[in-house]
Amino acid sequence: MNILRKTTLGLAALSMTAMSLAGTAFAGDKADEALGIWLRPKFGWHVEFAMCDTDATKLCGTVISGEGTDKKTEGPVVGVKMLFNMDKTNDGSKWKGKMYDPKGGGTYAGYVKILDDGRVKMSGCMMGFMCRSEKWTRVVEGE
Repeated sequence: MNILRKTTLGLAALSMTAMSLAGTAFAGDKADEALGIWLRPKFGWHVEFAMCDTDATKLCGTVISGEGTDKKTEGPVVGVKMLFNMDKTNDGSKWKGKMYDPKGGGTYAGYVKILDDGRVKMSGCMMGFMCRSEKWTRVVEGE
């Protein structure tokens, strides 16, 4: 086998390996599927999950529509920040950080995880052991 052919075959194999590894790295980031608008069914609020303005590697969330009052400010719930600078876990499966519940007025350590059925599971804990979870559905454009 001549040297040119060996080099070409070696480069092709290296290229295929690199593409495979790159595909695996991006495919594992299920957490990124959380970006978008979600319905908190218990209150009818629409909450937008987006990358934070101050740090594009972190997830933030803001109430963008719905009725209700923020317990802390006694103002409208629309515009209230619910997710703060959440970090993606090392395995790319969910976001972890601080979340705020405008209805109850509490801030919790929690996580946002996309479920296999396409819903998002919001889980928050107070003092590390009193935990609650809700499952939210994605808002389809036009709803």
